[in-house]
Amino acid sequence: MTFAPSRPSPMSLTAQHRPVSAPSRLVTLMGFLFFIIGVMTWLNGPLIAFSRLSFSLDDNSTFLIPTVFYSAHLLGAFPCAWVTGRVGAKSGMMLALLGMAGGCVGFAACSAARFYPGGLAALFLTGCSVTLLGITINPYVTGMGPFHTAARRIAIMGLCNKAAGIIAPVIFGKTTLRALGSTTRALAVTTDPGQRAVLISHFAHQIVVPYLVLAVGLAITALSIRFISLPPLHFHVAEPQATSRPATDLQRRWRPQLWLGAACLFLYVGVEAIAGDAIGTYGDHLGLDIDNTKFFTSLTFCMMIVGYVCGLIMIPRVMSQLSYLAFAAAVGVILSGGAVLTTGMTSVLCMAALGFSDAMMWPSLYPVAIEGLGRRTLHGTAITVMAVSGGAVLPKLFVWLATTYGFTVAFGGILIPSYLFILSYALWAARRDVPATRERQSGNPVTQTPVL
Repeated sequence: MTFAPSRPSPMSLTAQHRPVSAPSRLVTLMGFLFFIIGVMTWLNGPLIAFSRLSFSLDDNSTFLIPTVFYSAHLLGAFPCAWVTGRVGAKSGMMLALLGMAGGCVGFAACSAARFYPGGLAALFLTGCSVTLLGITINPYVTGMGPFHTAARRIAIMGLCNKAAGIIAPVIFGKTTLRALGSTTRALAVTTDPGQRAVLISHFAHQIVVPYLVLAVGLAITALSIRFISLPPLHFHVAEPQATSRPATDLQRRWRPQLWLGAACLFLYVGVEAIAGDAIGTYGDHLGLDIDNTKFFTSLTFCMMIVGYVCGLIMIPRVMSQLSYLAFAAAVGVILSGGAVLTTGMTSVLCMAALGFSDAMMWPSLYPVAIEGLGRRTLHGTAITVMAVSGGAVLPKLFVWLATTYGFTVAFGGILIPSYLFILSYALWAARRDVPATRERQSGNPVTQTPVL
């Protein structure tokens, strides 16, 4: 599979060359696109608070928002991979951004009309568009340099993504949600159905202008990409001898690592969605002030920024990608236990601190999962993107368990086993990867990797 630009690029490499650093303009573009993915993804947390009031929903109905959004990654991954292979990277990026713009317009219109099913349909379109953009740009970031530093490059992209996770909820809270507390208090003392309807309708219309502005920005970005030249992305064997290995040997080599890695990504995205999207609801049920809980999502992403910075400093100077993954998973187990064993703001802070553990999960898991796929890299990326559907399943499971057994039990029952599974995978993959790691460090890469 080859991503080809509109005109040839001098960055095309032959099979005997090793990956080189991408120009700063390409890094900047990828970082900005990851920022956009972050905006569209991490608005789900504030949207839960917005939709609960504007559509008059209970917790189970409200958490259909992350369920629908992340389900789009499961259902749309392979179709999006097919689209990317057919139209190329540039057109794929443009289609993704225009789809997000359409999703924003649709959700704003349905919110103003208080039509929740239509709003969910708009979110599904947004989720499919985010999936398309992710499948298009993730292999680019992996191919910008040597494999053993891929986590560092993806971490830089993650910083852009999670910066959006800090900025977008704050802006949303200061604009769309600025009247959340006052409207909630007014509804608590208003019994007249007509007045209640007016209050809710006025609040629901607060999303229209911000989302229309966001849609215009996405459309302008899509049109701008039309005039940007992108280098081609090739998938090939980095060492000629590797082609002599039987296909069955290659399949045995990559399938367990890919599928177990995808399972880890499924769990990671689920627990990250709980820590990011559900933290406000968690704080509400602990009796904290509703005007403060709407900003808790940004607190989680502040800790993610710290996690990314630590990963950039430590990988690969102090420890390898897999060693850092094991460290982050172990910290996740400890913090999850702390959230279960404490109450009030202390429990919320432990939950927010999970952002530190979650930060380097994707940067460490994704390159390991797709290593050695060669021409299957695009399909492997689709599988890893499908794993993002964990953000649909685990938060919904969390709400069901919380309703039945309480928020603390639900939190510990999901997060602790998830981090333990990721820790086990990191230790297994590290032992399995030792021979390949030595060969890469000696200058003889043996796996198929995407290169620019």
